[in-house]
Amino acid sequence: MAIQIDWSRNNGVLIARPQGRIFSSNSMDWQSALERGSEPEDKAMVVDFAQVPYLSSAGLRVLLTLAKQFTGAGHAFGICQLTRKVRKVVDASGFDRVVSVYESEAEAVAAITGADGDGS
Repeated sequence: MAIQIDWSRNNGVLIARPQGRIFSSNSMDWQSALERGSEPEDKAMVVDFAQVPYLSSAGLRVLLTLAKQFTGAGHAFGICQLTRKVRKVVDASGFDRVVSVYESEAEAVAAITGADGDGS
């Protein structure tokens, strides 16, 4: 099953809002969808998990690969609005020590840009 992702930008931060469960069986679709939505000139990205009830370890590997593209000076990557099950996977794997985790999209954008996170 293909992963649907809604895309937007907020204060120059690329926002990905995936929908649905991310299993090992659809992790390649997840990776392809993320790659299609981001551009080489993007410097900051946040993935909003509000509509993702499950994330497998294969999905985490895809996120790690993506996060590596946003490392270095002037780059930032974060994840936000983790559902309870996704939070458990992130915490148990130690992924929360590798990438920044935020409670909300607004908090993520504010932390990355130093702005108020509402697009102004």
